[in-house]
Formats: sequence, C-alpha cells, structure tokens
Amino acid sequence: MVNFKAGGHQGEHKRALAAQGSAVKATEGKVTKEEKRALLQRPWSNDDPLVRSVVNERGLALQVIAREKVIDESNVLLKAALVDAETMAHWFPPSDSGGDSGPPFICRPGGDFVLHAQVHEAASSGEVLLSEAQRLSLHVCEGEVYEWLPFAVQAAEALGEVTIEAQLLEPRPPSSPLTLDASALGLALGKWLFGQLLSINEIFIARYLDTPLVLRVTEITSAAALEAAEAEAAGLEEAYVDEHCFRGLITPMTSIFIAPSSTFKGSDSQRAVADGLILQGYTPRVERKRLNMMQVLTSDGEVFPVHKQLLRPCISLTSAIRSSADGGEHPVPVDCATFDRVLLFLESASRGRAEDFAFDIATLEDVAKAAQTLGCRQLRECCEKKLGDFESRVRLHRWGDVVRQNERGGCWVTMDGMVFDLEAWLPEHPGGATIIPRQALNKDCAVFFELYHASRESFQYLREFYIGEVWPEDRSLIPLEATAASKEFMQQLQDFCAPFRLSVAEADLPARLHLGMSAA
Repeated sequence: MVNFKAGGHQGEHKRALAAQGSAVKATEGKVTKEEKRALLQRPWSNDDPLVRSVVNERGLALQVIAREKVIDESNVLLKAALVDAETMAHWFPPSDSGGDSGPPFICRPGGDFVLHAQVHEAASSGEVLLSEAQRLSLHVCEGEVYEWLPFAVQAAEALGEVTIEAQLLEPRPPSSPLTLDASALGLALGKWLFGQLLSINEIFIARYLDTPLVLRVTEITSAAALEAAEAEAAGLEEAYVDEHCFRGLITPMTSIFIAPSSTFKGSDSQRAVADGLILQGYTPRVERKRLNMMQVLTSDGEVFPVHKQLLRPCISLTSAIRSSADGGEHPVPVDCATFDRVLLFLESASRGRAEDFAFDIATLEDVAKAAQTLGCRQLRECCEKKLGDFESRVRLHRWGDVVRQNERGGCWVTMDGMVFDLEAWLPEHPGGATIIPRQALNKDCAVFFELYHASRESFQYLREFYIGEVWPEDRSLIPLEATAASKEFMQQLQDFCAPFRLSVAEADLPARLHLGMSAA
C-alpha cells in the first residue's frame, strides 16, 4: 500500500567535516551513527567545531535528563520538554517571534514526535528534561546526548478527531477499580492539550481528578478530511482531501474520544493496570463509511482502495469511475509498486505540488508507461519532462573539457568512457563530500566504485548523474589506475548502463555534438 509517512533527513556532507577532528576515528570522511553517538558522549560543548559539524545549523546537542528525578510533576509541565533560557533563545530568537505564534516546538531530526518546549529553572545549559513517557515515545535514553531542532508548527494540520486510549499509571486492587466518565475526561484533555501537537502512538501522562493516567494516541483525523467526509455524506460534490494524517494540532474544534487501553495487556500485571480503569459512558467510535471509493486491482493481484476524485485525472478510468459502485473492483494493467508511485504523484498533484514531485530515475520509465496506460496527462508530461532533461544533457565530451570542468570546481567522474556529474550528489554522499573529489577526478575511477560499492545498490543512481561519453578518440587520454576493476564488475556495469548509454557510432555523432565544445 501507499506509504504516506513523513520523514526527515539530515545532510550527510557534515560527516566529512567531522572526520577532520581527531575525536572521530573515521575512514575516508565517513562518520557512522555509532561514531557520532560516541562523539556526543565524550566531554562536549555546542561551541566545539567538531560538534557543530555533525548537527544542523539551528540544532543543538542536548543531554537527556530524567525529569522525574529533578522536579515534581504537574499538569502544566507533563507534556513539555524543559530547557534553559539560552537554549530556547538559540532555537527561537526574539527577532524571529513575529508576534503570538503559539508555543514553541522541537523535535529530533527524522523523528515522528514533536514536543512543546518550555523554559524551566531546573534545566541547565546543554540539558533537556524529559519525562519517562516522553523518553519512551522518542526512543531516547537518560544520560545520552541527541540533536534537537526547532519545529515549524505552521506546517501542521488542524485535527478534527483524536482517539486516545487511557489506563491507570499504577494498579488498583481488583475489588475497587476506578470509574471515570469518558466524555468528561475527553473534554478535560481537549482543554489541557489545546495548541499542542499530537502524533500517532505518542504516549504521555496526565493527572485527572488527582489520578495519574497513561494516555496513548491511537487514531487522528485531520479537520479537512473530516469536513470532506461530512460533505460527501450530505451528497455534496467535494474535492479529494488527503486522509493520511499522522500528526496535527489540537484546536477548539477538535473532538477527543477516550477509549479503554487495548495495547498494554501483554502480561497479567499489565492487564491488571488496564482493567483497573472503567470508562463510564464509553461507546466505540462509529467508523464513517468512506464514500466515493473505488477498488483498483493491479496486475499482480493487489487491491488499492482509492478515492474516485483522486483518480479523475486518469482518463482511461473515467467510465469505471462513473459506473462502479463503492466496493467494486476495477483491474488495471499496472503492477502494485508502480501504481503506488502513481498514487503518490496524484496526491502531490491534488495539493498543487505536482512540479515538486521527486521521481526516482530508476523507475521513471515504468511510471511513464503507467501514465500512458492510465491516460494521466499531467503525470505523462512530468515524466516526459524528466526524461527530456535526461536526453538534453547527454552528449559527447572532450577529455580536455572534463578536466577543465573539474579544475573550475566541478565533479565530473569517468568510468568505462562514461561521464557522470556528481556535484549535486556530494552533499548527500554517505561516504562524505571529500572522498570523491580527492580520489576519483581526472582518471577512470571504476576501480574505486567497485571498491566502495560492493552491493551494486549504487548502480540505481548512475542514470541520474550520467551526462554522456568521452569522445572515442579521446578515451586513450584517460589515465588508468595501476589496479583495474575486475572483469565481473565491468561486465555488470556495462550491462546495467547499456539501456541508457549514448551510442558513439559514427551515424549518431552529428545529432549529439555539443556546439559550444572546444576541440581536444
């Protein structure tokens, strides 16, 4: 099925800088997660250039402190990450406030959970005070150091409905379970969580009627998706709204449903805690029937439930969209992996971001064929543009031009006569930004590619960076390493690149000449 989970990424070019310090025992500029963790566990400071080299510009390395060992808990502080004033000012300078924008939020790079940040006198410089529940949600350990970043709450969706499972923090005697009103608890949590960000599977603790409760977010629905569902139920024509939401903001209009715990029952002791709470007035949430849905059956037997409005750009499905009843299956001659990518594009296009959609060059031709099969003009045109960009940049290059490009600060590498422009790849190269310019320029670098990329997974990127071939008569000018790449590797390289390599047959030369190119 479609993977709608958001994710984060930290530029790997900072790893190369970290390798310059003696504290990191790196190989050719690469810093592993373990080495980064070891770096942050040594005596450290955020002013240390080595530490700054492995965190983002606005990031800070902070040590996790168990909050329950420092201060007494209260409802006001239970869901906040506590830091000192200097740390808060680094993330949220006063000049950036721009008025009342709500509470500040922070997150770990690439993490799903977002925390409200709050200044507290118990927090010292270089520390972040987190509760046990927060540490569990974030998968962090007391005493260890992690990077933390400010989070832009403006990008968060408003939530329409939230389902939260509740259980007691401590067990009660089986003969005297605690009874609470589920509706009243939901209203109380709505007031307490107002303006906060919630994520699926987030765990936190709240005190209600002097009783500490463990709460876990199990389901959320965005306000926009809720409004669209209500409009459909009323028979109104409504545009598609992305229903896949895993994090959002609590507003005065958010409805919070409280349900008994169903997850913490792996042992008798856990069951005793969960069963110690009785929710009076609890009724299971009624699932709304998803209207205007169409079941798409792919060529390899997978079924995708898709909103008809999302599929309207696919002209070949028009008759099926009009005639099929909810729940009916419609076969398409597209495999599930490719159809998954088509849906991702259609979702991006529905949000007005089709031009920003990132295509995978390795699967681009399959997606282009699917666009043609499904009659999706916008997707077909985007694929043609991407493929056209590839065709327009591929040409024959004089060896002298390759060398001059590198002397000007470029990064053109050569393998088996092929030329690849890797300049845009350097900041993301897992091995660091310096190893390729240091080892692979102005020579045939196939032996280094084989040496550092044993799995051949990196072959998938070659077409993305391919810009053509060295002129046949110039290939003898390319320096070779004393040790050549293996015959097996060269055969695999040639087989993989054969479908997109530029033919250097004499008949093809006039159409591929770069008119501005100098002579050898």
